[in-house]
Amino acid sequence: MPDGVHREHVSEEWYVIWLGLPHAEGSVVIGRTKRLRRHLYHRCFPESGAACEDVRGHVAGIEWLLRQHRARAD
Repeated sequence: MPDGVHREHVSEEWYVIWLGLPHAEGSVVIGRTKRLRRHLYHRCFPESGAACEDVRGHVAGIEWLLRQHRARAD
């Protein structure tokens, strides 16, 4: 996992991805991921509402969400 990024398991298939500790003051949600039936793939949904992306590997998906978040912040 990238430094400072945490995931919160909210259901069998869904995770909420946080920059900071989940629900802590100052932390922000950068997106959500859904585990797909295709082995190792996750659908990543940026919090910005940008188009989702299917990414192989959960950590790779979280890194993709972090890049999307940082690009929007610039």
